[in-house]
Amino acid sequence: NEVYVVGDPDQTIYTWRGADVNIIMDFEKEFAPTQTIVLNENYRSTPDILNGANSMIKHNKYRVEKDLYTKREPLQKITHSTFPGEEYEARWVAEKCKQLKTSIDPVEHTDYIDMAILYRSNYLSRSIEKGLLDHHIPYIIYGGTRFFDREEVKDMLSYLRMITHSDDLALVRTINKPRRGIGDKTLDTLRGASKQNQRTIYEEMKAEKHFSGKMQINLDKYCLMIEKWKAKAEQMTLFQILDMVASESGLRAALEEAHEIDRLENIKELINDVETFSEHYPDSKLDEYLQMVSLYGDRNEVSGGDFVQLMTVHAAKGLEFDTVFVVGLSDGVFPNERAMSDGIRGIEEERRLAYVAYTRARNKLYLTDSHGFSMILGKPRTRSRFVDEIDADHIEHIGVNFEYDKPKEVKLKFTHKVYDTSLPDEMVKKPKIKIKKGDFITHPQYGKGVVIKIGEDGIADIAFDFPHGVKRIMAAHPSLVKEGGVA
Repeated sequence: NEVYVVGDPDQTIYTWRGADVNIIMDFEKEFAPTQTIVLNENYRSTPDILNGANSMIKHNKYRVEKDLYTKREPLQKITHSTFPGEEYEARWVAEKCKQLKTSIDPVEHTDYIDMAILYRSNYLSRSIEKGLLDHHIPYIIYGGTRFFDREEVKDMLSYLRMITHSDDLALVRTINKPRRGIGDKTLDTLRGASKQNQRTIYEEMKAEKHFSGKMQINLDKYCLMIEKWKAKAEQMTLFQILDMVASESGLRAALEEAHEIDRLENIKELINDVETFSEHYPDSKLDEYLQMVSLYGDRNEVSGGDFVQLMTVHAAKGLEFDTVFVVGLSDGVFPNERAMSDGIRGIEEERRLAYVAYTRARNKLYLTDSHGFSMILGKPRTRSRFVDEIDADHIEHIGVNFEYDKPKEVKLKFTHKVYDTSLPDEMVKKPKIKIKKGDFITHPQYGKGVVIKIGEDGIADIAFDFPHGVKRIMAAHPSLVKEGGVA
């Protein structure tokens, strides 16, 4: 008679941590007699956001029926856009963030700190992060790590650096990933010998045999693997190189054995990233891709308290923001493919997760998805049912749209109602920048510089102001802006 319970079965999203929607659903029956008080008024969201989310969650059969309402005045409908690829989706989101931040309209203006970008799985942050960086928008990963700083991604990139440069940092990171029984004492011995002989640790390993037995066999196997990759990489595409490294290094198998699904998805997303890079720069080499990655890694120094927050929907529960973007809304992504294979129970939990995502927004809610082939799914993406289930009275579809009936026969069509950021022009692939020795340029991270050399491989040596010094960057990289004039 003295138990007081508060809960919302529409927001039960942690079943994988032991949460069970039946606890609240069966409470009245198991603890009869009870009195139930339904709290119907919502104080957070605008009518269109609230009613749109309500219309979607009503597709769940196993829930407590309730009609939430708000006394807030209408502002704008939920906005949905579909794009031809993830990079276009990311650019639009970044452009929209910047537009809201710089708007002088007091209703539209939103500080970055009041914006959140939500996604179903961590790997989806990759394209969004790059889009924000390209537009010089500060951001943080709430409760997580930036894509290119994640352990498995850094492991893969270090293996790639072993192919191109074989530097000591890359070797130390990869030689025991996955475990090969090579410990710190072995590395200390190799490091000391390499310093004495004035060469890299890898060169020392190839030149001298400092150990015997199984240890030396393991070191030799590592060297043979790297040398084989170096020989094969010249005749392979970047996609093939990454796929080879993920498989033959043992990283993929080790993560599969440990059931590290999120980390496996990050490796797949890295391979997807290199595929996208190759599409834009078809003649590019592995070294050029690594330079691009390092440029993204050097940026996003967040200072002050105004930054966009990126997070998974699970991490967003209990939070609220003026403006929310929910990205990656494709079937198989959100709802998650594993949940879809779990039948109605899995789909209903994913729908509750979408409900949580949508209701984080106070004033503006933007939903986005992209078409094209998904490396994670192994098939073309199609729009999420959680977009289609929103009542048409509360959602506006703008920009580029697709016909979804037959994924193999996707047709692109443009509506006349295109958003006012003139995004199609922004999305046109930039032509290669014509720079030459002596040109002055600017770079978003390193500032002003002068081109001192351009090699036959298209790599420019650029001298930047102190403390950056000389950096090697692709001459065609979009981060370089030619100022004009000759030194």
